[in-house]
Amino acid sequence: MNFIIILFFFIFIKQCIFIDALKIDSYQQINQTISVYGSGFGSDPNSLEFSIGASKYSGANLILHDDMQVNFDIGTRGVYNGMLKVTLSGNSFDYGDIEITPTITSISFQSSLNTMYPSECTIIGNNFDASKIGAEIFYNGINITNCNASQWSNDFPVAYTCQIPPGVGSFVIDSKVGSKYSNNLTLWYEPPYIGDVLQVLYHSNSLITIEGHNFEPYPLNKTIVSIDGVEAEIVFSNYTHILFKHDNTLKPTNGSFFKVFIDVGGLNVTKDSQLYNSPSTFASPKEENGKCIINLFYPNWNYTDFFFNEISVKSYCTLSPYPGYSDTDFISRLICDFPPSIKSGSAYFTDTISRLDLEILLSPYVITPSTQQINDWPLNGGEISFYGKHFDKTMFNGSSNNLVINYNGNTFTNYNLINNTFMTFNIPPGNGTNNLLYISSVVNSPQPPFNITFVVPEIIIDSIVQINQSLLIKGSNLIITSSMIITLSGIDITSYCNNNVSDIICGPTLPIGVKSGQLLIESNGYKSATYILYLTPVITSIYPNLFDTTSNETLTINGVYFESIDPISQKSNNLQILIDNTVVTSVFINSTSITTTILPGVGSNHQIKVSINQTRFSNNDTFSYYQPIILDFKQTNNQFEIKGNYLGINSEDNKVYYNNIQIESKVSSLNTLELTLLDSFSNGEVYVQVGNQKSNIYSTFLTPIINSISKKPYVDGSSVITVYGNYFSNLNYQTKQSTPTTFEFKLDNNPSNSILLPCNYIDTISYSCEFTTKGYGNAILSATKTDSSNTYISNSFNLSYQEPKVIQSTSLFYKVAGLINITVESYSADSLQVFVSNSECTNAIALINKQIQCNYQADVPPNSDGKSLNITVISNSMVGINEVFYYNTRHECPNNCSNHGICNLVNGQCKCSNEWQSNDCSQEKQPPLPEPSVDNNGETTLDGGNNINFTVSITYLRETDLNGKTVKVLSLKDIKWNNQSQISKTQSYFNGTFDNDSVQVELDVTFFKDEENFDFAGDTILIPSNSMKYIILISNWNFTSPLNNLQVIYNSQTTAFYDNGCEIIQANSSSNLDEESKVTESVTWFQLVSGNSAMDAKFSRRMFVDDRVRMASVSILDSNDSLYNLTSQSNSNESYKKLIAITTPYFRSNVKLDPSFSSLLQPSSSTSECENKNKWKIPVIAVLCSVGGATIVAITATMIYKSYKNKKINLEFASKLKAIGEQ
Repeated sequence: MNFIIILFFFIFIKQCIFIDALKIDSYQQINQTISVYGSGFGSDPNSLEFSIGASKYSGANLILHDDMQVNFDIGTRGVYNGMLKVTLSGNSFDYGDIEITPTITSISFQSSLNTMYPSECTIIGNNFDASKIGAEIFYNGINITNCNASQWSNDFPVAYTCQIPPGVGSFVIDSKVGSKYSNNLTLWYEPPYIGDVLQVLYHSNSLITIEGHNFEPYPLNKTIVSIDGVEAEIVFSNYTHILFKHDNTLKPTNGSFFKVFIDVGGLNVTKDSQLYNSPSTFASPKEENGKCIINLFYPNWNYTDFFFNEISVKSYCTLSPYPGYSDTDFISRLICDFPPSIKSGSAYFTDTISRLDLEILLSPYVITPSTQQINDWPLNGGEISFYGKHFDKTMFNGSSNNLVINYNGNTFTNYNLINNTFMTFNIPPGNGTNNLLYISSVVNSPQPPFNITFVVPEIIIDSIVQINQSLLIKGSNLIITSSMIITLSGIDITSYCNNNVSDIICGPTLPIGVKSGQLLIESNGYKSATYILYLTPVITSIYPNLFDTTSNETLTINGVYFESIDPISQKSNNLQILIDNTVVTSVFINSTSITTTILPGVGSNHQIKVSINQTRFSNNDTFSYYQPIILDFKQTNNQFEIKGNYLGINSEDNKVYYNNIQIESKVSSLNTLELTLLDSFSNGEVYVQVGNQKSNIYSTFLTPIINSISKKPYVDGSSVITVYGNYFSNLNYQTKQSTPTTFEFKLDNNPSNSILLPCNYIDTISYSCEFTTKGYGNAILSATKTDSSNTYISNSFNLSYQEPKVIQSTSLFYKVAGLINITVESYSADSLQVFVSNSECTNAIALINKQIQCNYQADVPPNSDGKSLNITVISNSMVGINEVFYYNTRHECPNNCSNHGICNLVNGQCKCSNEWQSNDCSQEKQPPLPEPSVDNNGETTLDGGNNINFTVSITYLRETDLNGKTVKVLSLKDIKWNNQSQISKTQSYFNGTFDNDSVQVELDVTFFKDEENFDFAGDTILIPSNSMKYIILISNWNFTSPLNNLQVIYNSQTTAFYDNGCEIIQANSSSNLDEESKVTESVTWFQLVSGNSAMDAKFSRRMFVDDRVRMASVSILDSNDSLYNLTSQSNSNESYKKLIAITTPYFRSNVKLDPSFSSLLQPSSSTSECENKNKWKIPVIAVLCSVGGATIVAITATMIYKSYKNKKINLEFASKLKAIGEQ
């Protein structure tokens, strides 16, 4: 029992191990069978599957040898290369991508394999497209490129049609797919065939031709030809002919027939043939260039001897092809150079079967002289010597050879014959040319006659090249002899000249006085030669060669051939000096010296040359201006001066580089440059580039300059100011060392006490300094920069403490005395005096938060022009004045606050009791709204949907003239916000500009969660809870006229109609003014109502204009205003909108405005069935900040009855919709 358990356990473990060890180690392809070797294949082919790419093999397709080898046939349907994978019972193993080997099963041809023309064949096989790019077919290892797939099976090519090139013997065909080669098949071309063997002359050693077909073209590597078993040398072959050499000393082994054997690529054929016929010859001797030429038919030169006068002369002869023929066995040319001892006589050719006799007559041949033209023969004649051969008086048989000399048609025998190779002859006196002479015998010589010329030699000058002061004379017969004389312009220069091979060179200098003119060469026995020579000027030196850049100096040019007069024509030459190819004024002294004036200039290596008539130019010499030198670098405030030597007199000649940055400069005086450095420059170095010359590098130290401060320090010592100036950089460009700057100031009332300020470096033009010292009056601020051990102290900058800065004031009713609070910055609490206009505000005391309180009698009348009254604050004798005080005016509250609040008669606003809300406290207070959040786009949002939304945004800035006509409009949709900051959770800041306009818009957006009084320009405004407040600052508006106004346009809008489930409610608006009235009073509050939600806007009655307090002017634009049309283009036509304009007067710097917006939910007034149906509605209101504005959204979350979907729209609803459609 235990054994059975152990055996079962072993079998179980073994199966588990095998399953876990499923893998492929290798594979092998033989034809179409794949053998896979590995482990874990199991024994059940039905649970086993192999795949190659997308092709799968399982079940009956598999032959399992054991669990380590499986065979399967991939068939003929075609398999693509791909992943070899095995899967067994859900387990799988990827072996990797494999390539399928192609196989060739057969090759067929449409006709026999011709050796002369290509043959078409069809190659049939498998796996030709396993790589998906087709197969390559190889012929003897060479890829056949003209193969195309011609048969297909299941979209796989199974046959290729190819053009097999002509050839002989056998060849091998195989294929390649990817990197795999198939099996190969061997095939044979047609065997050779002998038709005829062409006979040649016996012993002629001519080529033998075999005619037939299926031969191998030349050059050969598969063909063997043998005659009676002796291999012959094949010299040429094509498809139908074979030419070969045969040893003609051999005799046939079979009577008169030879056995001709041919083997072509392993295929052979034999034929019995007679190879030779009886030979025939001919000869026609002639002479050419002293050699005898004999033309022969069917020569058998290797077995033929040649005798002349019974002497073998074969060694003097060379067999060569006859012109136009390459076959020397058929017709040849024999060229014989017989020795001089051979005379005219008999000759013959002989071989083993024949003899050819002939007579050869040799004419005399002259070797020297080698030319047929004999020049310069003396007029009185003279002896001439001839060297040559065949100068024979008799022939070989003793008969006369009639050797004579023919000269000018006369025959002479008075020659002196030394031997048959050398003779002399005295040419009689004569003259002229065409005196013909030749030697003849019984055979006239084919050699042309000699032409004897009696000519007097002539000197010829072809050209003269001037090289500086030397002359190179080229021509003929220029060999200098003792009798030769060379003159130039009448001056003998012979002693200055020498032969240079066949030319004459005169120099390196020529005699003094030589000038342009006629060059004459004379020599005894020669005709003289003349040449008109114009000499090119030559500069030998200049003095001086360095010049000042600022003054005129004389330059002397020394040289030769400075010809102001043409020596030949005696006309004036245009003699000029060119500096850098520009003509300058010159003074001619003589032919060896010229002067010119060098004007102030810059740079080095200026080219100077002399020109005559702009056709003859001298060599170049160069001069330079002195290299610039910087001697001093001075600073006067932000102006700098460079003093030196050799600076350019023109500003454009000088390029100043400070710390390797080019700086504009100008010449202020001789060798002095003025320049302005950038404010940000540091200590470092300077150099000047004058022309192409660089000065020395001069170390520089810049004294800092204080230009301005960001604001005056306050007398209480609480100020941090920014000091602006030049050259505050804290690093030396040249030495890379630190150059710190310190700041100190002295009060005028205590000049002996220097106070060092704690300052921090900001950048190269600014420091941040803390003024912690209390004081008043004037002071002097200075900066000290330290560079290594040197210190540089700035200018003394005069500053004063900030006089009292009056910002705003609370108000009183006219002639109602009382306390006023004045917001003031920079004053001393122990020294205060306050005036409203000229009336003192008594008992002035300092409060917290920069407030001064005093008792004002309210006795100064208001200004008739509507401007605010001056308030003057005096502290420590420093006076601060600003127009900030307005008297209160009485303003009634709407509906007397509905008896649910307290009316503020100063601003006409109600302060509602805790249970009431709205402008007139007439509505029961609703649940508070969620706190908004502001994103980086200025959008402030309360949680909720958008069933009701209110949008208030600044949409336009418009300038108008006195008549109210539009001058300029900017749309806020075109603004670019350069700064978008969230200062705190409830406050955001935006700063934006426009392209192509100087105006700047700043928005400060603050969320007020709780109700709060806010003082703006002395006007106290009650900010309700859950309100958005804006402070708008507009700067740099470029008014067209100081009489114009600027309007800041707000767009307030909401949904035009609201469906509360029972009726359609149209949006409406109201304000503290009747919209139809003509009253010009400013709007202080505005309300927009949609459904049960309302949006309130409050506007201060005051504004800051260039820091002065002015009364505000807020109005609701008439519906006919053109801006309504512009606004409608970007908003839905289903919106209800009102445009509100805050109009400001002309300002130089800026204007500050202060609108605020709040939202509330009004209680429903309906007591109908709708009230019961809608009692589930929970109101939520959101404030969304858009472009400089706020969007107040009221959301109603409702549990809606299903019957609501089927309610009927009453007649009133239908009529309102109709009215909307008609608009």
